[in-house]
Amino acid sequence: MIQNLLLAALPLLQGGDVSVQAHFEPSSASAGAPVELHVELHVPPGFHVYHPDQNPDDGIPVSVAVPLGFEASGPLRSLTAPESHVDQIGKTRVEYLWLTGRAELVLPLKVLAGEAQSFETTANVGIQVCDDMMCYPPDTVSAAGVQFERLPGEYTGPAVTTSAGDGEEGAGTGLLAFLLAAMAGGLFALMMPCTYPMIPITISFFTKQADARGGKVLPLSLAYGAGIVAIFIAIGVAVGPLILAFATHPVTNLVIGILFLVFAFVLFGLFTLNPPQFLMSAAGRASTQGGYLGVFLMGATLVVTSFTCTAPFVGSLLSFGASGGDLLRVAMGMGVFGLTMAIPFVFLSLAPGRIQAMPQSGQWMDTIKVTLGFVELAAALKFISNADIIWNWQVLSRETFLVLWTLILLAAALYLFGVLHGKAGRPDVSGKRVLCGLAFLAFSGYCAWGWTGERMDTVMTAIIPPYSSSEHLEAKHEIVVDDYEAALSRAKADGKYLLVNFTGYT
Repeated sequence: MIQNLLLAALPLLQGGDVSVQAHFEPSSASAGAPVELHVELHVPPGFHVYHPDQNPDDGIPVSVAVPLGFEASGPLRSLTAPESHVDQIGKTRVEYLWLTGRAELVLPLKVLAGEAQSFETTANVGIQVCDDMMCYPPDTVSAAGVQFERLPGEYTGPAVTTSAGDGEEGAGTGLLAFLLAAMAGGLFALMMPCTYPMIPITISFFTKQADARGGKVLPLSLAYGAGIVAIFIAIGVAVGPLILAFATHPVTNLVIGILFLVFAFVLFGLFTLNPPQFLMSAAGRASTQGGYLGVFLMGATLVVTSFTCTAPFVGSLLSFGASGGDLLRVAMGMGVFGLTMAIPFVFLSLAPGRIQAMPQSGQWMDTIKVTLGFVELAAALKFISNADIIWNWQVLSRETFLVLWTLILLAAALYLFGVLHGKAGRPDVSGKRVLCGLAFLAFSGYCAWGWTGERMDTVMTAIIPPYSSSEHLEAKHEIVVDDYEAALSRAKADGKYLLVNFTGYT
């Protein structure tokens, strides 16, 4: 009886009738070309929908599904300025961004490869309609029969880069952050012990070349640096396409997560990971040759001998670069990484006497190694979490993930403070080491704060898993969130009543 009443009342809970029209600009293009899907919403008076930039915790923003035959190349944006409304709930200030009346949305797309043909597609728009009193169940409105013609041939204009950022400015910022991360990875790799054997080899080689060439080694030094950069780019170009094809696959994420664990244990000193001896011997013999071939092989020797220490950074760049879906991005990141490593060695080759000014290896190097081991351990959890989400293992919930990060970062802080140490005994704790420890301790506290359920910043929100243990409990009680049709189907299949709650997620 109650179920029948709810079903009978459902049409009254749909809100105003929102209509939609859509068209492509341009309406014809070849494979690979950029196009835009323009969607025009007509919201009846007295009602509103949420702007694409609306915080989803406070209201479900409008969304446009990517039609068949296309790929998203940027975020949905609104050409219509939103209306801003603010509610004060106790001490909490909540801002809502509304679209009313006529609103135009644009979704950037890229035409996928296929046979040249004219076809019709459907523009599906997800909305939540609200009035001044309440919000109605999320709904989908559609514009059918949207015409498009895929022209023969391939698009030859500027590259279209698929981006999940916030428009062109966000994509540029994301690329800059990626390249800065590549530079930071190169700087950290330079401080690793694996690169130090190349310092005396470089000095010896270029000292001999300077004697043979009357001190004119600038071209050879530049070739040396270019060789290092070229080899790292070659690694990115060779391995990049393999990772691009499977960057988001759970198996890829699981393998990368396991590799990060292995690299963390290597940095902790639990075991040693060395390149095969025959490669080391071959590279060493080859580097004894003179001329440009010799300096190029010297660069190859540097890459081979530093493999153990650079592999975690190279793996990170390849995985994060591939997640952007752009091989050029991968190559740029590897180029910046290689350039960062090459520049100091180029200066050493120009002025062998500079070796005296370089810091000697010692406790500071072991400190960096172990600290980076904790960072690698935390990074491993992110990739394992990706596989957990896709395969629905429900092992690394938001709470579990943040607890583990809290413990890892706390352990790193205790190590830097000298509380945790190896068999060598308590190390000397410098002021810089204490400052770094305080930074790790603060980050650990922030993760613990997020574990309590508090909202975190945008970056951490993107890193941590999107589900929580409490949602697992809700699933056991058969609570379906934001999917009325799925909830109704389950209730009908089980012969149960359906209770619709409109207040929990609006």
